[in-house]
Amino acid sequence: MISRRALLSRLGLLATGGTALYLLRDRLPWPPPRIAFAAEPSTPWIALPDEARLIEIDGEVAGHPLRIVVDSGAQFSAIDATLAQSLDLPKAMTLPMLAYGVSGQPSLTHTVRLDLGLQGLAVRGMRAAVLDIAGLSAATGRSFQMLLGRDVLRELVLEADFPRGRVRFHRPSAYSPPPDARQAAVRMVGGAPVTAVRIEGSAPVDVLVDTGATGVLALSVDAAREAGLLAPGRRVEQAHSVSLGGQSLDRLVRARTVEAAGLTLRGVDVQIYAPSARGPIPRGLLGSGLFRRYRMALDLDGGRLFLIPATARLVREPRP
Repeated sequence: MISRRALLSRLGLLATGGTALYLLRDRLPWPPPRIAFAAEPSTPWIALPDEARLIEIDGEVAGHPLRIVVDSGAQFSAIDATLAQSLDLPKAMTLPMLAYGVSGQPSLTHTVRLDLGLQGLAVRGMRAAVLDIAGLSAATGRSFQMLLGRDVLRELVLEADFPRGRVRFHRPSAYSPPPDARQAAVRMVGGAPVTAVRIEGSAPVDVLVDTGATGVLALSVDAAREAGLLAPGRRVEQAHSVSLGGQSLDRLVRARTVEAAGLTLRGVDVQIYAPSARGPIPRGLLGSGLFRRYRMALDLDGGRLFLIPATARLVREPRP
């Protein structure tokens, strides 16, 4: 029998992992939100909660506090359906949309209009898809009600200092990386940040840079097979994952080497998922597990990803 704690420790695709939202009829333009900093051009450092494996921050919608996951894998932002109804958020459009997770079945949804308040930052006039975020968060053992997707992140530079448990946002035109920053090769494909990885010297695989995935690397079945991870004789374990499509039972294979973002990692557990049927699902996800030893900065508007060596965490000594 697997305990709940053990189960959650094996969730490789915690949270959305490559969410995509599409209109069922002709696409309509999704106007960008209006960004206002309390003190230009950056927010203060915002503390991340203890034991968080994702970028979780506190915010406010219509005077109601809520927890938000910052998710570069999500094409658009999303808010929990029950919360949106209780706040009586106005619908943004009447056309239905389909929301795809990495695996499982798509969800039919619509969008609402809202203003979002964060520490040192206001996001006004944004739209968010209405989804079962509460069910998703309950399955992960966390408590969040909203996903902050690329519709908002492309208006900002996200800087996450995982070793020191903090995050902040910058206006893109004002952000300058520190001299010791390492720039990773990232290109924008359909508005999504994509980078190439190599598994055990195989041909490069294009994967989505996804802060909403907790593992280091996840690959679709086809990409894993092409990389040789499903060759006869490889040890394959089972691992659970959670995405918007529901909870699924995936495979886990240890790769001897993974080359990603200018780094060479050894002994990496790679999650292998079966993409949802007919969904626009990426061939792989490069998750927050890669960045936990670094300060990272993601600039979607400029198509840039920086890894900055972590500084030591300062610990205040108790007074005698």
